[in-house]
Amino acid sequence: MAIKKGGLGKGLGGLFNANNVTEEALEHTKAVTKQATATEQVVRINLVDVEANPFQPRHRFNDERLEELSRSIKQNGVLTPIIVRKHDRGYQIIAGERRVRASKLAELTYISAIVREVDDDTMAAIALIENLQRDDLDVIEEAQAYDNLMQQLHLTQAQVAEKVGKERTTVANALRLLKLPQSVQELVEKGDLSMGHARALLGLKSKAKLEEVAQLIITRHLNVRQVESLVRQINNGTTEKNEKVVSPYITSLATQLEEKFGTKVNVNVGNKGHGKIEISYLSNDDLSRILNLLDIEVD
Repeated sequence: MAIKKGGLGKGLGGLFNANNVTEEALEHTKAVTKQATATEQVVRINLVDVEANPFQPRHRFNDERLEELSRSIKQNGVLTPIIVRKHDRGYQIIAGERRVRASKLAELTYISAIVREVDDDTMAAIALIENLQRDDLDVIEEAQAYDNLMQQLHLTQAQVAEKVGKERTTVANALRLLKLPQSVQELVEKGDLSMGHARALLGLKSKAKLEEVAQLIITRHLNVRQVESLVRQINNGTTEKNEKVVSPYITSLATQLEEKFGTKVNVNVGNKGHGKIEISYLSNDDLSRILNLLDIEVD
């Protein structure tokens, strides 16, 4: 579930100028159509020689959209050149990774490109800023991108927030998500948990329970307020019966039993391994149906 992001602020220029980035590079991150400067040329390069941006914050690319772009490229070609820098014997992408991936899907051999001289800091900044502008990052990717930007440019949270036109609390809250276990981060990336769910989970005092409660949120379709309430109860040791944290195994068992019997089934587990299974029925005929499924005959 991606976060809705605001526009980039005027601090963007400070970020680039502080790292010896040209005005052309700054405009490159702002413009929809990327054009070569007076000192640059558009050249054709072999796709085999093109490597991904090592600072690309996006981990997931929408396959359906890539296919759509690939079909468009087959019909019309690549309308906007990608931006690359020279690296070893080939090139690294500064901007245009989707176009490169789609061109490969279209089985092209060459692609139009502008070769630009930029350093690692600039690569990291451009990769993050372009994706923020396009709302392409999920919240975990955004958090990782902020973290990478801090590491690459040696910035504080407040400095990152200023440079990309965000509130400091927005950056801080995003970075907190990286404290979640990897398995929970993946649930957020897939959209199974929202950022609100994830932030509520961070309030758990017992970090060992994070994964268990995360699964509970999904299986019981809890909203953010319910999660916040559940976290408070767990922290205070006052979890109510109807908010009892049930293991994913018990939840799965109840679901399978409900599918088998075609009715509501409750699996209640005690503290010492004992418990009970309650199977609901709606009428005498419904009871007979369930007894037949259990192969039970009552005289």
